[in-house]
Amino acid sequence: MSRGFKITILLITAAAIVFAAMLGVYAAHSIADISIGDTVIVQGLEKESSNVGMVNVLLIGVDEDGTRSDTIMLASVDGFSNRVNIMSIPRDTLVKPDGYTSQKINALIGIGRDAVKNGRINEPEELLIAEVKELTGLPIHYFVSLDFAGFKDIINALDGVDFNVPYDMNYDDPTQNLHIHLKAGQQHLDGQAAHDFVRFRHNNDGSAPGEYVMGDEGREYWQQQFIKEFVKQKFKPQYLSKIDDIFEVISENVRTNYTMRDLLNHLDLIQKVDINYIGSYQLPGNSEYFTADGHSMALWWYIYDEKATRELVNSVFLPMTPEEWANYKAEHEAELKNSASGFDAISELHESRKSASSSENIGELENSATARD
Repeated sequence: MSRGFKITILLITAAAIVFAAMLGVYAAHSIADISIGDTVIVQGLEKESSNVGMVNVLLIGVDEDGTRSDTIMLASVDGFSNRVNIMSIPRDTLVKPDGYTSQKINALIGIGRDAVKNGRINEPEELLIAEVKELTGLPIHYFVSLDFAGFKDIINALDGVDFNVPYDMNYDDPTQNLHIHLKAGQQHLDGQAAHDFVRFRHNNDGSAPGEYVMGDEGREYWQQQFIKEFVKQKFKPQYLSKIDDIFEVISENVRTNYTMRDLLNHLDLIQKVDINYIGSYQLPGNSEYFTADGHSMALWWYIYDEKATRELVNSVFLPMTPEEWANYKAEHEAELKNSASGFDAISELHESRKSASSSENIGELENSATARD
């Protein structure tokens, strides 16, 4: 599987789970104890507290052989202000799990699988959960882990999505049987077309249009724009009739500790979520090229900024009262309307391109992104 499989599968599945929760109210007495996917018990997860008003779900996208998780996101729902915020954890983030040398965080699923075989831990997700908690300082109550096998089925089960593809996209990789050919413009994407869009990275000639020049961050940016549009279109009562199709797809492709009873308990919270304010952020930090301990050669690593991360968590992710959220929206109106506000490199690229004399700055950004890629 391509390293291009990133954020999208997880968020779309999370959205589908939300829809299932809405549907669950109609069968609460008969399905409360039904499992959602492959339900597992994982060490290191916190018990949800109604006093805190926060529900945090770790979304994990794994590759076909289950050895890497290139998609890692922490989705946080504030039950007081009805906000949803999402923090993406870059796949190259340097971590040092107990008993191990420096590792890229996307390798922890594979390392966890080996640790399970050796009897060191119970489930492969436990190492990853511990490190995300360490990085963010936030509790994790639930996790959802899946590969991309059900991606197209989920999109098709929900009748596709209307989306304005920003650029012409032409890419072929026969080794993966991956062929992406999309024209720019407003169009209806079925499962296959949506799959192609979210996996696009660059064209056959190596060119990367627009934000894609920033590599992973550019692709994540457009994937999040797709997800936001997807949620806005599908978070509607008319999809109640899709319960069987959605549940079948999820149950065949998901590992989670989240049960139908949890969905039913969260129904009121989910129905109050303001889908117009879904905050998208990246773990603060910078990419650096060096030889980490335990490694024989230099690699690109993402070094998280502890101070900036604490500031982000304290200002955005901690629960707010409705009054505090109203004041925050008033004070940060421009930032909230800026789709790239949580992606520093994309914001910098947009600002550079607004300036008539910014060609040199753009070149520096593009060269930096190309080197990291």
